[in-house]
Amino acid sequence: MPRITRSSSTQEDVVDVVSSPEKDNKSEIKQEIADTNKPRQHPQSQCVMIVPDGMLESKHISVVTLRNPRTATGSLYAFSHNNTNVYEMNQYDESKRSWFLDDSVQSDGSFFLTTKIDPLFLILPYLCKAKHASPIDQLVVDEEYAHTLKLTSSSKKEHLEKIADCKQSGDFQAWKYNEEKTLLWLGKKVSALCQHLKKSNFNVTQTAVSSNYVKTEKAEVPESTYLRYAHGMISEYLSEDLSSALEKHLELPALPKGVANDEIKEPPAKRQKIGDANHEPLEDYSKDQKPLVKLPPPPIVNPKRKNFLGQPAPQGYVAGVGRGATGFTTRSDIGPARDASDVPDDRHPAPAKRKKDDDEEDNEDLNDANYDEFAGYGGSLFSKDPYDKDDEEADAVYEAIDERMDEKRREYREKRLKEEIEKYRQERPKIQQQFSDLKRELTAVSEDEWKNIPEVGDARNRKQRLAGRREKFTPLPDSVLTRNLGGESSTSIDPKSGLASAFPGMLTPTGDLDLRKIGQARNTLMDIKLNQVSDSVSGQTVVDPKGYLTDLQSMIPTYGGDINDIKKARLLLKSVRETNPNHPPAWIASARLEEVTGKLQAARNLILRGCETCPNSEDLWLEAARLVPVDTAKNVIAQAVNHLVNSVKLWIKASELEQDVKSKKRVFRKALEHIPNSVRLWKAAVELEEPEDAKILLSRAVECCPTSVELWLALARLETYDNARKVLNKARENIPTDRQIWITAAKLEEAQGNNAMVEKIIDRSINSLAANGVEINREHWLKEAVDAEKSGAVLTCQAIIKFVIGTGVEDEDRKHSWLEDADNFTSQGAYECSRAVYSHSLEIFPAKKSIWLRAAHFERQHGTRDSLEALLQRAVAHCPQAEVLWLMGAKSKWLAGDVPAARSILSLAFQANPNSEEIWLAAVKLESENWEYERARKLLAKARNSAPTPRVLMKSAKLEWHLGDLEEALKQLQTAIEQFPDYPKFYMMQGQIHVLQQHMTQARESYNLGTRKCPTSVPLWLLLARLDESQGNMTRARSVLEKARQKNAQNPQLWLEAIRLEWKTGLKDIASAMMAKALQDCPVSGLLWAETIFIVDRPQRKTKSVDALKKCEHDPHVLLAVSKLFWTERKTQKCREWFNRAVKIDPDFGDAWGYFFKFELLHGTVDEQNDVKKRCVQSEPRHGEIWTTISKSPQNWRARTEDILLLVAEALPVPV
Repeated sequence: MPRITRSSSTQEDVVDVVSSPEKDNKSEIKQEIADTNKPRQHPQSQCVMIVPDGMLESKHISVVTLRNPRTATGSLYAFSHNNTNVYEMNQYDESKRSWFLDDSVQSDGSFFLTTKIDPLFLILPYLCKAKHASPIDQLVVDEEYAHTLKLTSSSKKEHLEKIADCKQSGDFQAWKYNEEKTLLWLGKKVSALCQHLKKSNFNVTQTAVSSNYVKTEKAEVPESTYLRYAHGMISEYLSEDLSSALEKHLELPALPKGVANDEIKEPPAKRQKIGDANHEPLEDYSKDQKPLVKLPPPPIVNPKRKNFLGQPAPQGYVAGVGRGATGFTTRSDIGPARDASDVPDDRHPAPAKRKKDDDEEDNEDLNDANYDEFAGYGGSLFSKDPYDKDDEEADAVYEAIDERMDEKRREYREKRLKEEIEKYRQERPKIQQQFSDLKRELTAVSEDEWKNIPEVGDARNRKQRLAGRREKFTPLPDSVLTRNLGGESSTSIDPKSGLASAFPGMLTPTGDLDLRKIGQARNTLMDIKLNQVSDSVSGQTVVDPKGYLTDLQSMIPTYGGDINDIKKARLLLKSVRETNPNHPPAWIASARLEEVTGKLQAARNLILRGCETCPNSEDLWLEAARLVPVDTAKNVIAQAVNHLVNSVKLWIKASELEQDVKSKKRVFRKALEHIPNSVRLWKAAVELEEPEDAKILLSRAVECCPTSVELWLALARLETYDNARKVLNKARENIPTDRQIWITAAKLEEAQGNNAMVEKIIDRSINSLAANGVEINREHWLKEAVDAEKSGAVLTCQAIIKFVIGTGVEDEDRKHSWLEDADNFTSQGAYECSRAVYSHSLEIFPAKKSIWLRAAHFERQHGTRDSLEALLQRAVAHCPQAEVLWLMGAKSKWLAGDVPAARSILSLAFQANPNSEEIWLAAVKLESENWEYERARKLLAKARNSAPTPRVLMKSAKLEWHLGDLEEALKQLQTAIEQFPDYPKFYMMQGQIHVLQQHMTQARESYNLGTRKCPTSVPLWLLLARLDESQGNMTRARSVLEKARQKNAQNPQLWLEAIRLEWKTGLKDIASAMMAKALQDCPVSGLLWAETIFIVDRPQRKTKSVDALKKCEHDPHVLLAVSKLFWTERKTQKCREWFNRAVKIDPDFGDAWGYFFKFELLHGTVDEQNDVKKRCVQSEPRHGEIWTTISKSPQNWRARTEDILLLVAEALPVPV
């Protein structure tokens, strides 16, 4: 029985099979190899498995978990022979059983029964689920069971054709489920199993519970019973739907009434277990039997004996209570009166029987010596009484009281223990603590003083130091060696000890041994060795002293394994060669073994012998040509070609051995005479020719190989336009199922300027391929579109996308799928493909605002200004209500310097969207940016009358503020507050203007009023706290922030402001404690984690950064903090990478752009600085603590993004 050893792999269990001793020699050799190459496994990592003999021939067996085809749950399967054979593993377990393996006991007594299974049963569920034809490696993908892909190695084309249809184009194969084929295949399986059951005389009737109780007369079993039984066994590997379909296909008769379907389909696994239920026999076995002899009467029973004698008392029984007995029995003992129908009370169960111990008796010791005045008797007075539920409840109560009392004393006990430990350590400090002050003083020791410290010497005396070094040797005369090596006997043990015995010498007696002659022979042998490497004429040595060791090194074998493994492998391969000399892999393996071990000549001899033995083996001749020298290899290949004249690989090897081009051409032409239909030879021959000669060769090649697309296309590329069209037409006639020919024809027409023919050719190609039964694979065609764009055929690319993009896509999924395709093309750099997708999508969905926006963003990033404006003109024509499209068009004109055009666009937008706040504000911004302040004021006045929204009122006051008219701004703000009292920005602007005027009291009143009207506005609370802080009133600032946190719970900005306030005042401990509370309140706030990294000491920053990344992996504040950390460590490249991550995660985060630009100003080149500036201008960031402070400053209200970036970079400090 094989023993299985599991490995500790997380992906799959790779097992080593060790056969039982009764197996053949092959199993013993396999066991020896496994024992020598592998460490001994722990006994508990082994299990017992019963496997077929063929499974043991595989060197690698893997046990994996796959989806069960019947239950869809995980089951164990084994793969062997390079995943070509699949086995099902069933575990049989019993609780009270173990195995004795080697010298240890395996507690797991289960064993695995391994049987071979057809892999088509495992592939069948995945085929049924697939909606479209797909390759087999894509069909069997399972996220839960990753090893399902192993099934592709065990499933061949001829096997898959039994259950599926194959659609093939070249090497590409796609499979689709065919129910008719599957049912025919399963029907054959059921018929074969049915014949086997009949041949084996297997009992398939319902009464076949045990073979011991089968009737002697066997009734004839109908064919349908065997069929149904076989159908049940096959259904164990099928889904319920497929099992029902198979039952209909087999036309099985209906089941009899009262018999379940499962009882017929599934064969009985075990003998039926008789339970408590009454099971009546299905047949009468007593109708033909004779009556039995009359049994004797039962023994006489005393009728006066009470039936309760000898039985335990009922629950709650107390003797004498029924007769009115009194005594120590109380109402609590017998409980309240109950009716017979009441629920019994378990609080007073019957006394349990006590087990009598034979070794000791529970005798109570009631002597005075065992009595204590406080604790009573030492033993238990009631040890003989039963332990009922009342005692258990009482013990539980007392234990709870003890735990509670212990909990109360714990704090005092731990405190006292801590004080005792501290006192003990103070009285008896450790040695390292005693010298801690001296260690601290070592910081002042200079480098010269360190070098002058003497080395630690050995304090032992000279005799003790030299005791281990001195070894005593006693010289022994030659006569003793001669006597012991000769035939004399010796007795070296004391005869008195009784252990003396005579031992003969090690060698045959040859007389005296002359050691002097041995020394002379050794010197003579050394002289011979030296004379071999010396010049016999002049006596001078010819050994190169510098290259001597190098030469010796070259003689060492390159194989680093065990020499015993080499010997075993050589022995095994020799046995294989002798057993089957016509097996080429044996000769190749033997030669490679000798090559690895450094015996190249032996490898050459072996491979040449193999070529003589197996002259028709292509691999043997190629291996021989590789091993022998180049000049000999030509002769070897010549002999090989004589034996195998139709071998393409041999002809190509012969051409590789030639040096000049003419010889190579000669070889290929000779090869094409013998193998004219080899595409590989034609391609290799054409590559060596000039264009004119190559054209001639290709003309002949397409005649010999009319189904090779590559040869037709190569010929078309070399021909002129007219001839190329003829060549492609012939190619379509010979190969009507290949798309490459049609696409090449479209590219040809586009190159000649026939743009109208491109779409016609692509349209005709799709119709023609579909008519010839070719499936239009959308992914393959889109890939061809990308290749066409890269080759410069833009019209071909657009035509392919136009006619293919809707293939295989449902109507409701078209928009989503097409936008995904556009994004994929953009990521690949295929911008024309993306533009074609957007164009086609807009033709189908002209009123979709989202598609117009995506297309506009694409043109802004990857197109030109003209293409963007043309697209926006079409967009506003189809979606006039989309304000953002109008604004994008006006902005494009404004950035180009065409202000009148921008105004005209906004006027058209006013007509389409009257009283639109966004368009009003865009018009105001356009006028203010172009120094037309009066026009901006008039527009705002009209906007306040027609669309008095909070933003319009705010922009009006902000314009007056920026123009320096603070009184007018305050007046408009007061009016706005009266209209919209719950808009917080009015109070913020009012307070900031008062601060500019140095009216601190009025500013505080504005902020206070704003916090009362808008308590959820965090910026208002921050401005109020900063105002108090600027006035030096830290206590009031703390109270404001505390109140703000109560109004706005779990707000990281308020926590951060409070922490920075404590840090500025020098209370770093309070700030650290507050940071800990803040992280508990807001555990995933990147703002707080970023601040934590630079609050802690420098050695702890890396640890904090790792914790921050675990909590907030994609937060821009954390990524910026990590970038600054690398900046402080002068890790420039990593710092630049993390800055790029930060601005990629959130392009709107202005502080990250500011730090990035400052970093490049200090450590980057001019190109890198310009790149960061360009990307920042494209992103147009608007948020960030420092960024908003500078961008919203009144003196910077007209500054562009580039100017703000420079100001932010100048204001930011270098992290330390």
